Amino acid sequence: MPFRRTPLSLCLALPLLAGSLPALAQSGLTPMRTIDIPPSRIEPQESLTLDLPDPDGAPEADAAETIAAPDASDIPEERSAEQLALEAIAAAEAAKLRDANAAQLATKQAQLEQITADQRAQQDRLAKYREERAAYSAAMSDYEAQLAAARADRARWEADVAACRAGDRLRCAYGDGRR
Repeated sequence: MPFRRTPLSLCLALPLLAGSLPALAQSGLTPMRTIDIPPSRIEPQESLTLDLPDPDGAPEADAAETIAAPDASDIPEERSAEQLALEAIAAAEAAKLRDANAAQLATKQAQLEQITADQRAQQDRLAKYREERAAYSAAMSDYEAQLAAARADRARWEADVAACRAGDRLRCAYGDGRR
């Protein structure tokens, strides 16, 4: 399908080819300005044909050769002031879009790095918590074992005291270490 290069089509197609619509929608930038040119002042120009590879055919040797680049004979030598103004506006808008896209990419990269750092910090905190929890559980197990041993010793001592009072002198405690 031939593509006609007119000042208006260049002004509209350049930002679309540069991928400006998603960038404009996300960045909140003002939309591209256009200049209304009455149809009577637009000069018909020769059409530009793009040679695209056949999707079912063999792949092309060089992808850069698939789009025919205009040579000096295709470009009209005399450009009107309106055409130059439109080209300048389109170039400025494309530069703005490239800058906005670069800024968005840098912001996205910084956010991804921050998210990755936050995730690592969370994993470190979780690992530290698990280690502390394991140490606490080990300390509580040791405490419970000591408490059980102390209770067993007290129960044995109370049984010895009760037996001593009942008359079993073998279980009585002596102050000099004899039994």
